[in-house]
Amino acid sequence: MIIRKLRANERYKSDMVSAVAFEWGMDYLKAKAEAEAMTPEEIAEKDKAPEVDEDSFLSDRFRESVWAALDDDDSTVFGAVTISNYTVNFDGHTTLMGGVGGVSTLPHCRRQGAIRECMRAALADMNENGFDFSFLYPFSRAYYRQFGYENGAMTRVYTLDFKSLKKYGSRGSIDMLLPGDDLSVLTELYNKYYSQFNLNCARHSYEKSYEDGSFLQKQQYIYVWRNDAGEARGFMSFRKDDGVMDCTYSFSFRGGFVFLDADALCGMLDFAQKLAPHYHAIKFALPDNRSIDAIISEGNDIECSLEYNGMARVVNVERVLKQCRCRGQGSLNISVSDKMCPWNNGVWRISYAPGRENEVALTDEAADIELDINMFTSLILGVTSADDIPYMPMAKLNNQDAHLGDVFYKKLCLCSNLF
Repeated sequence: MIIRKLRANERYKSDMVSAVAFEWGMDYLKAKAEAEAMTPEEIAEKDKAPEVDEDSFLSDRFRESVWAALDDDDSTVFGAVTISNYTVNFDGHTTLMGGVGGVSTLPHCRRQGAIRECMRAALADMNENGFDFSFLYPFSRAYYRQFGYENGAMTRVYTLDFKSLKKYGSRGSIDMLLPGDDLSVLTELYNKYYSQFNLNCARHSYEKSYEDGSFLQKQQYIYVWRNDAGEARGFMSFRKDDGVMDCTYSFSFRGGFVFLDADALCGMLDFAQKLAPHYHAIKFALPDNRSIDAIISEGNDIECSLEYNGMARVVNVERVLKQCRCRGQGSLNISVSDKMCPWNNGVWRISYAPGRENEVALTDEAADIELDINMFTSLILGVTSADDIPYMPMAKLNNQDAHLGDVFYKKLCLCSNLF
């Protein structure tokens, strides 16, 4: 078995593996003919790093890559993993995250370790190129835990029957966006709303699929709420689903419900109620830290479910510890074990104080706490906190007096991109 990146003229082979594994259609002969017709110059052009300008994100320097498992003939692909590149926030810093998708193996070639080795190679490549995190949306959480990934933050999915709401008396205005309108206001509001969230993906465009102007044809409606001063403070993008104004995200539908303050939230809920009787409820997802219970008039007419926001893993422990935002002054010795990324293994001493960068180095000193990479990821991102450590079977606390809460505490965390 050979593990390597595919070149541009080989991508049709991994597309075929995905088409078979996920049972979707593909014109294989056409894709093969187009690939074989590519000139060496065309292949080199598609494979080279993109040219970037001063307004580019860190991730714009890289092309999407496909890591594949090939037979010993080095031409037959039977398993593949696609890595997309994202610029994300982490504790006030900007860094890189590798988004894992297209994980697939031909049915008759499974259980041979193809995906494990593709993931191992992809993570090593991420590390060498300065990626600090990786993220994915799993078909099985137990399966991806073996590669070091752990559950992301929770989201609250609300379905509010209009009977649960009241008239909020909002004083702003709301405008509908039409095909051909300037959609940059959506990007501006999105970036403001998520600017403090770990693993939030920076975007040049809120949603590229809106830009062809077909959203209205697809019966998708976009509204922007403005305050009395005319400043955009929120937006909602929805479609009708059995009388429900559905603003939630899915891989087939890019919805959205974003508000920068309570006035914008109440203003959009006031507007939603004006669409009765065509709609009887509104549905949207919020980060788990955003509770709106205080504005709900009648709690018996709502539904609220908790959903995991994918799975994440730290790619480079040392770089992440240098960037993490600590509270107070002190030091902590953290032992990390990582079967997939051996450069993360060891006892890491982090020394921190207000007004200076964290000092991080390997040490021979005893560990205050021992963590596998899964639990380390969850804790350092702020998905969980020091209070949760007693309920982590893979965590071992050696120093009861260690100031774990200085480093491991709850934070805003949410990846809103789907891939």
